[in-house]
Amino acid sequence: METVLENKLFLIKTLSAKPNLLNFILQYVQQDKIITKRDYSDLNSSNQTPMNIIIDLLDTVMDRGDATCCKFVDLLKRKEVQENFPDLKERFIPSPTSHNQDNPVEAANEVDDCYPVTRRPLGHCLIINNHTFEDRTRLSTRKGTDADRDALTEVFLRMHFIVEERRDLVSSDMQNTAKEFAAMDHSRMDAFVCCILSHGEKGTVFGIDGESVAIRDLTLPFAECSTLTGKPKLFFIQACQGKDLQKGVLMHDGSEDELEDDYKKADFTSVPLEADFLIGMSTVESYKSFRHTTEGSIYIQDLCKHLKVCCPKKEDILSILTKVNRSVSAKDLKRHKQMPEPRYTLTRKLVLPMD
Repeated sequence: METVLENKLFLIKTLSAKPNLLNFILQYVQQDKIITKRDYSDLNSSNQTPMNIIIDLLDTVMDRGDATCCKFVDLLKRKEVQENFPDLKERFIPSPTSHNQDNPVEAANEVDDCYPVTRRPLGHCLIINNHTFEDRTRLSTRKGTDADRDALTEVFLRMHFIVEERRDLVSSDMQNTAKEFAAMDHSRMDAFVCCILSHGEKGTVFGIDGESVAIRDLTLPFAECSTLTGKPKLFFIQACQGKDLQKGVLMHDGSEDELEDDYKKADFTSVPLEADFLIGMSTVESYKSFRHTTEGSIYIQDLCKHLKVCCPKKEDILSILTKVNRSVSAKDLKRHKQMPEPRYTLTRKLVLPMD
């Protein structure tokens, strides 16, 4: 965003100097999904002067965040754009790793390398927060889970998601809630997020009634949602995926009675993924996942910390999750370790905006 802002006056002067090419630049920014079709129509049908149209265009681009600004700057470095606006060469020098100017197909592919994340609100963020389990299940109360909910809410509100918590759901209500959100109209949004905080086992999470729900049963409704086709669908799951402990040496984060795990034995169920999904598991299969009874889970807290630091730097989600893996795995918990595991079928880079 800083590059566009710093060069705003220069861009206004340069791009508005050739009124006959105004439609040319508008077509390119719409074609590259920097602005929407509606934005294009509004700007193209405007009775304003060329200078005011460019001002509105730049303001629209900056309002959409850093990822959109980066795509716009990349567009200004394109050979065909600079041939029509030679003055751009003074400020926007194509880098060797930028678009392949001699290969239009490859250049177009690079432009489409990122998921669009320009709509506001960006999407729905559902938090299923199971805190208190029925006595007959013998599953412990998940102390500290509200700290996770608060951290997730803060982060995803800053990303322009509509955040909604559903608390203490039995297994059937967890599935019905997934179907409810999948049935919503997401056509004016660019993404969907679901965070599940509960006890669990391999490939499953538990309702407060102690009944298991296959993670696939929670993701499948969204795979079948037509208004989310081609859009990133992110699931972050804080729950054990087994009863084993990964070996460690020392313990630094909390005493023995402050750290708990989110485990209960259940049958194995695989977690298949359809296109454009990312499932961030708090631990690999067969192992426990730790939660601090007051500060929240190790995984969710580290995830939120890294999202807050890395998203403003325009880092993509997979790079961020790699850092989360490194951070969580470096901790010693009850003399044991924890290793998160992201599973994904994303087809583009995902750079989440954050204000």
